[in-house]
Amino acid sequence: MSQITDQIKDRIDMVELVREYVPSLKKLGLNWKANCPFHQEKTASFVVSPEKQIWHCFGCGKGGDVFGFIRETEGLEFPDALRVLAKRAGVKLVKQDPKLESERSRILDMLRLSAAWYHKALLSAKSGDTARAYVKKREIKEKTLAEWQIGFAPDKWDELLKYLTSRGYREQEIAKAGLASANDRGGYYDRFRNRLLFPIKDAHGSVVGFTGRKLKEEDTGGKYINTAETSVFHKSRVLYGLSAAKQSIRQNDLAIVVEGNMDCLSSHQAGVTNTVAASGTALTGDQVRLLKRFTKNICLAFDPDEAGQEALTRGLQIAWQEDMAIKVASLPAGMDPDDVIKKDVNEWKNIINSAQDFMEWMFVKAEKDNDITTAQGKKSAAKTLLSWISRLPNAIEQTHYLQILGRKIGVDENILRGMIAREKPDISVRPDAGKSGLVGSGSRAKRSIIDQTAIRLAALLLKTNDIKLYLDNLSLDWIADEDVKSLYKSLKFFYDGQVKEGKETWLSSLEEGVAALGREVLILSDESALGHTDKELEEEVQSLISRLKVSHIKNQLHRIREQIQSAEASGDINELQKYLNAWQKLNKELRK
Repeated sequence: MSQITDQIKDRIDMVELVREYVPSLKKLGLNWKANCPFHQEKTASFVVSPEKQIWHCFGCGKGGDVFGFIRETEGLEFPDALRVLAKRAGVKLVKQDPKLESERSRILDMLRLSAAWYHKALLSAKSGDTARAYVKKREIKEKTLAEWQIGFAPDKWDELLKYLTSRGYREQEIAKAGLASANDRGGYYDRFRNRLLFPIKDAHGSVVGFTGRKLKEEDTGGKYINTAETSVFHKSRVLYGLSAAKQSIRQNDLAIVVEGNMDCLSSHQAGVTNTVAASGTALTGDQVRLLKRFTKNICLAFDPDEAGQEALTRGLQIAWQEDMAIKVASLPAGMDPDDVIKKDVNEWKNIINSAQDFMEWMFVKAEKDNDITTAQGKKSAAKTLLSWISRLPNAIEQTHYLQILGRKIGVDENILRGMIAREKPDISVRPDAGKSGLVGSGSRAKRSIIDQTAIRLAALLLKTNDIKLYLDNLSLDWIADEDVKSLYKSLKFFYDGQVKEGKETWLSSLEEGVAALGREVLILSDESALGHTDKELEEEVQSLISRLKVSHIKNQLHRIREQIQSAEASGDINELQKYLNAWQKLNKELRK
């Protein structure tokens, strides 16, 4: 197993991986830094070391290697993180290895096999004529059908069940994958029947579910149905087309979000490949955070009908809460993106290019929805617009839009500003922040100056030519913090000549509680010694060792002072003399 994980680590660039999730990651010195993606902070404390292939947050203490990062961001167990990274690295895993098996792994395998089976059915099944006629009518090209694995579920009760059971999967497992449903008699039947199927993939390209479109209006069920919620499929956490669009989103620094799967497919066929679909729902916080890995700019192109505009408004609120830069594309009445593209591809591109900034669009909408020549219309428009203006973080932007609103409705800017002051929302609360509603900082208690000194010393020691000599002359009694003391114990053991491997091996040898501190020291070792000559490095190491020793002596003197006072109060001459001698000895040592 270690050979496989090492091979994967060798092939994956840690910085490149992290930048997919943290686009704000910037090079600073030898390392890369950004605000931590795992807790809220104003000052960047999240660091990636490309040399050591590790990441660490100095604020919340989280960190690790590529596996730790994927597990933390995706919420995966190790076997599933291994699958994701092996696929990325092009490393083939041995399927028979029982350690790689998990319920999630088996479900993903079933979904992958099912997508291929459904796609083959669309291309060649005798009962697939209606589905093939439909995709021809919708002008889906053969290349698109293949690349997106569009499929067809035959109008049979157990065709897929038979196929998957023949591959060794149990009916209960197939149901857990969202591909079958239980009947009243305890048996199972295919969930999708006589439907065109759109495989839904996660950001890494693994099939996690399906959307099925009805082919006959008289058939039971809704026009579109999805895979039931499973351990790998949560509708609110995936975006249709993201795995195909993410590279283009990053290149264009813009994500276009449409409602339907067909809108997304048509946009990609038209060459606008930075498009994803919310699959007929309003955007959720999880979906916006997915997009945030690749860009902070989002363009919403939802249908102009009532349902589409309601979904648009809810999506705007979510994207706003996630601090996205938002534009809104206005579609012609009665047309969705697929209609526009079929009519004129260039018109679709022009609509995207001319999309309005969110606040400008809100002003246009407010004027459409309200008669601002009347007092009631002005009041209603102002209430809507002020609720958004009040949330603008920049004072200049806020003043700009207050002035525009004031001119439009003929109300003094200061009156509008006073309304904001009375009704300003509490920005410390977020709908998805947990049961309490409060967004936690994730920060740790600040270390004492002497603890920080010991940590800096450990970092510099790793850059010296004779670390063992310094460690032999450094007493663990000088270090108060137990974690820091454990770190030095491990350093002493590692560099006493018994172990010859590199620093990363030392890090892997640390116990879980001290591993975060070890990552911190390894990353600091590069930054701390930057620009030092060997002589300067030696001088600072000696200075830090002296500082630790002086602090330790001062603490001892403080304790002896208390013991002297106690002996004086009790009249114990012998004890008093003992403590006075100790006091003089320590003072002499301190003066050195």
